[in-house]
Amino acid sequence: MNVSGSGARPDPAAGVRNLLLSCAAVRSGDSVLLIVEPKGNDHYDSALAPFILSHARALGARAEIMSVAPGSGPEDVPVAMMEAIEAAAHTIFLNRIGDQLRFAPLPGTGSKIMSYVLDMDFLGSDFAVTPYEVWESIQTRLVAQLDAARSYSIRCPRGTDLSMPLDGALIAQQGNGGFTVKNFPVMIVPPIPATGLNGKLVLSQALTSTYVHAYDDSILRLPSPLTLTIGNGRIVRIEGDRDLVARAEAQFVRVAGLFGGPTWAVNSWHAGINPFTFFPRPALSDIDRWSCVAFGSPRYAHFHMCGSAPGDICGQVFDPTITFDDTVLWHNGHAAFLTADEKRRLIIHNGLSADAFQRHREIGVVTAD
Repeated sequence: MNVSGSGARPDPAAGVRNLLLSCAAVRSGDSVLLIVEPKGNDHYDSALAPFILSHARALGARAEIMSVAPGSGPEDVPVAMMEAIEAAAHTIFLNRIGDQLRFAPLPGTGSKIMSYVLDMDFLGSDFAVTPYEVWESIQTRLVAQLDAARSYSIRCPRGTDLSMPLDGALIAQQGNGGFTVKNFPVMIVPPIPATGLNGKLVLSQALTSTYVHAYDDSILRLPSPLTLTIGNGRIVRIEGDRDLVARAEAQFVRVAGLFGGPTWAVNSWHAGINPFTFFPRPALSDIDRWSCVAFGSPRYAHFHMCGSAPGDICGQVFDPTITFDDTVLWHNGHAAFLTADEKRRLIIHNGLSADAFQRHREIGVVTAD
């Protein structure tokens, strides 16, 4: 297979095989549960679930679809859904409730997969077609590199300049970082601790929720940047347009009041690792849908803030340069970690184009941060 980027013909069948066989390891006789959102919700294309269902059944699996309305958070999920998950050999979420449950204990021993494939175009693209095991191996190698580091720094063109020493007690990337669901495709490294973070964090575009909890007015657009001064993992000052600062401070106070925990905490952050991530429209045209896929791009790093970990407000920076110890792993939004010899060999060994992994995909953000 040769991943060639935008010139490749879309192949949804290849994407669904990658999901079912490589990621979920579905076998004949297995039970597959597809959890979808109710009719009328446009987050996922309604054609996706029937397409996946038919392919699962063609493999000899016993597949079914369950429609569930996303709840207010991991504490608010239907009992019937949890019972169905416990009984299933494989559960695939085409539903944002999977995001809400990504840190929650889930019943049963079967696989649990959160799909970020939003429609048939996504399913047929390099985003979904690139072999899952390749991304899994890349992620494993990268996480091991992060776990061995003693410090990190993050810089972005708008002025973000952050650093933090790491010690063994604070490393959060070990294993799956607390995730109880797999991402399909592989999108990100697990949360990286920010409890000792210091410096300037410049946020743009919008504050959103972290999609652990749903709450009204979760999106606060940022027509101009906000500069947060961070001291030991705590927001000590917010600067910018006076009215916007006041609205942002009110948002932090309100959200902390809804869910508890420290108002001004910066709990953790992570950056995307999948350069095939894309979004075909301007982010602000559908920021809620954009937020649930764009985080996989190396162009995008986001911070979990406000409340107990993982936090309930997300702050965004773009085109970061991120260094662990003395090694630059993200450079101006490019996945520099993929240029290491071991990762290039892995990519080429699997018949893929290493150059294709270095191309920027459009994620709907016109102005780099």
